[in-house]
Amino acid sequence: MKKYLFLLIVCLCGVLAAGCSDDEDNAPVDKGIVGEWQLAAWSGDAVQQIEAYVDFRSDASFSLYQKFTTPLFVRYDGSYSTRGNLLSGIYTDGTPLGADYEFTLSEDGNTLTLTSRTSAVETTVYTRTSIPGDVRNAPLAPSMRSAAYRLL
Repeated sequence: MKKYLFLLIVCLCGVLAAGCSDDEDNAPVDKGIVGEWQLAAWSGDAVQQIEAYVDFRSDASFSLYQKFTTPLFVRYDGSYSTRGNLLSGIYTDGTPLGADYEFTLSEDGNTLTLTSRTSAVETTVYTRTSIPGDVRNAPLAPSMRSAAYRLL
């Protein structure tokens, strides 16, 4: 009888441990940043030669669409997480984001400000928008490592 009780407890502990590890594997997401955003300013300057959009999805994935050194938009995909007001992530090719970012949202939720946590601080400001269809159809970049500059 003790043997069966012991096996029952071991099985129950295994089921509970599996359930807990699933919760830990799911990266937390701040629902306020979920949505589509367009780059409005970079380090305090209005953006003129750079066009960028980012789509933060509720499943903790993102797509960055940027036109910086290319005549057309290029798409970079990845995953992200938020902890408090800190955003971090990784591109699908294994390259981490250019930095971890502190983020703030405006009171109305329509402006997202990202400030890099690096020695050379960069600030990017995004406004909530809908990403145009032609931008969404941008080809996936072969690798983030090939990008001349990362906006995230």
